[in-house]
Amino acid sequence: MKILHVLAQLPSKTGSGIYYTNVVKGLSSEDNACVYGLIPDIEVDFLPIAESNHYAVPFPNQRCAFDLPGMSDVMPYPSTVYSEMSTEMIQQWQQVFSEKVDAAVSDFQPDVILCHHLWFLTTLVSQKYKSHIPIIAFCHGTDLRQAKQHPDLLERYCDVSGVSHIFALSDDQLADISKIYDYPESRLSVLGGGYDPEIFFHSDQVGRESDTIELVFAGKLSRAKGVLELLAVFDQIAPNFPDVHLSLINSANEEMEQIIGEYLNRHRQIKYFNVKNQQILGQVFRQSDLFVLPSYYEGLGLTAIEALASGLLTVTTDIAALQHQLGPAVNQSGAIEYIALPRLFNQDEPYEEDLPAFKERLKEALIRQIERVKSGYRISEGVRSEIEKSAWPALIKKISTQIERTL
Repeated sequence: MKILHVLAQLPSKTGSGIYYTNVVKGLSSEDNACVYGLIPDIEVDFLPIAESNHYAVPFPNQRCAFDLPGMSDVMPYPSTVYSEMSTEMIQQWQQVFSEKVDAAVSDFQPDVILCHHLWFLTTLVSQKYKSHIPIIAFCHGTDLRQAKQHPDLLERYCDVSGVSHIFALSDDQLADISKIYDYPESRLSVLGGGYDPEIFFHSDQVGRESDTIELVFAGKLSRAKGVLELLAVFDQIAPNFPDVHLSLINSANEEMEQIIGEYLNRHRQIKYFNVKNQQILGQVFRQSDLFVLPSYYEGLGLTAIEALASGLLTVTTDIAALQHQLGPAVNQSGAIEYIALPRLFNQDEPYEEDLPAFKERLKEALIRQIERVKSGYRISEGVRSEIEKSAWPALIKKISTQIERTL
């Protein structure tokens, strides 16, 4: 079977980019080709396909004198905000991606097309090819957020009616997808998210030989991810826990780098660095103890699952899709602590008056997990078995089944 995978971002660095790469890897027994965005100076994760089957769209390019647009307004690499694009910029973007998709379809002759994000590119692909190639799309949550925040862009540039089937990350997304895109629920199903068990796995060693407790945040270093509140809370607990170190992993914009720099000057316990790929992130996780994700908006929070699979105790905001996918055995085990979100506006911006209580909840949850690490707590075999249900092989079976039904 010939499968064409389509993504308008880098096939790495973000949750959806990594998701895309894992779908390609999981379907490697099939004949695959890939369309994706590219930034020449940024290394992307390896895609197991023939060299001739890469259809990358570099940014900036001769037609588009701007950075690659991203589904989040703050990306971990240079990017353009969709809502700030002029009509001319969008037309230029459509043209370069349309030409690359056309070339891929002409050369590769796919049996099915898998598109990521219910946004501009999925619309473009479905409008051109819905009559003779089945199209399956993946909702990642950021597309829903863009649609809610920018209904004018939704109305002008988004129409997924030609998509044969849409996978949602969670049950909570089904009604939103159906309502926002006027899409029949009968053609929706929940897939969830998965982690790569060859990269994220539990260390067999009984305990790390270290005098420190390593706390990790890995994700976009932005306000929407709760990074400012995390730094403020760590500032409070650091004097009482001199053996706890915080690593901030990824890149940040100039404003966030300046803020992080101020905390770095105050605390030797804070480290800030990036990693080249998922393999190195997996190694960092196995050398750590705790993972924290105080994000205000997540489609799923897949990084939390990757951390749990690596044996890290976790603190995260109350993400319904994550709780649903992990299930009660994991949620009630002590391996993960959920904290209630503050009230939000614009999908991911907290009300200022709610932040003191939110930071207190975050501090208390972190201290509970720190104490668990100190007491020698380890994730049990039974809980690990439940976490392993979220590994990619199980999800790939669902995708393959849906492809067979669609063809």
